[in-house]
Amino acid sequence: MRSRVPIVTRIGTWVCRVVLRVLTRVTIVGLDGLPKDGPLIVVSNHISNADPPLVVGWLTPALGRQMHILAKESLFVGPVGWFIRMVGATPVKAGGSDIEAYRVARAVLDRGEILCVFPEGTRSQTGVLQEPKPGVAMLATRSGVPILPVGVSGSDLFLGRGQRMPRLGTRITVRVGKPFTLELDPSLARRDAINAASDDLMRHIAALVDARHKGRFESTAV
Repeated sequence: MRSRVPIVTRIGTWVCRVVLRVLTRVTIVGLDGLPKDGPLIVVSNHISNADPPLVVGWLTPALGRQMHILAKESLFVGPVGWFIRMVGATPVKAGGSDIEAYRVARAVLDRGEILCVFPEGTRSQTGVLQEPKPGVAMLATRSGVPILPVGVSGSDLFLGRGQRMPRLGTRITVRVGKPFTLELDPSLARRDAINAASDDLMRHIAALVDARHKGRFESTAV
């Protein structure tokens, strides 16, 4: 079957893989049997600036489709802006409303495409899973779109938050889980139901990361 990934994106993701292979020791697990059609939400923990190129670099060719990551509009300038657009980043206004970001994300899914989201919203300072923002669970439960969990381990040692220089040769493991769907618990108040769904989402990610990353989600990992 002919690839549905634009040639510029294929080049960009190939560059991501080559550079990361040179700088780190990457192991990727679980790329077989991924969904090839229909809308999909890819979710991952976020412990390093290396996480987006890791996830997009390997999952784009495995899925055979363009992935869309929401990124701050201010990043889309110069060579960096050109490159992140190549690999599928979609601009949203920094400080813009949650409703605006939701509409952009929902439009991606309504087109039957793949949205890639980091539910914590920002990089962890400690490498431990943080509390998720409610927007991803809200989007998933309203749309009914399957979620593909991804767990990244070790990238914080390579290029963690506040780290100026990468640690060459760091071992990084990316594990891809099985698709699942989220539903709200009708017995709970809406806010509590969203929080419970968000925790469920994070448990799926926790099941895919090394023990030191799991945090409070360790004892209930699926």
